[in-house]
Amino acid sequence: MHATDWLSFSFSFAVVLALLGALLYGLKRLQSGNLLGIPQRRIRILESASLAPRQKLVLVRVKDQDLLLGVTVQQISTLAAFPASGDELAADASASAADLNGNNHLAPLAHKLAELLKSVKDKPADAPKQPHAGEDKA
Repeated sequence: MHATDWLSFSFSFAVVLALLGALLYGLKRLQSGNLLGIPQRRIRILESASLAPRQKLVLVRVKDQDLLLGVTVQQISTLAAFPASGDELAADASASAADLNGNNHLAPLAHKLAELLKSVKDKPADAPKQPHAGEDKA
């Protein structure tokens, strides 16, 4: 094989891997119901703890109730049910409201950038510019 054949093969292989990664990412987002950034979940898994290779405890929130479930290969059993506290429900409500506004894990960065742009926009245009460090004043 010539060098150009290897280069062509490597490039094609990289494109196929990139497409596969994009497809898997899209399928994961589609499965979670969050493809467009709008949360559709009414059931949230809060925590999960493995007890044995095929047994685990799962803490699930459904509406305003927390459920402790025992999960095995054969069955799922409700071990305990208790109402979620008001603080937790308020935190969930504010988080879901933020998600509905289009915020995501980049929200803190977006807020900082918005504040920076606002401060630059509010600065008067006729204010004297200060020289940068290392520049001579003329």
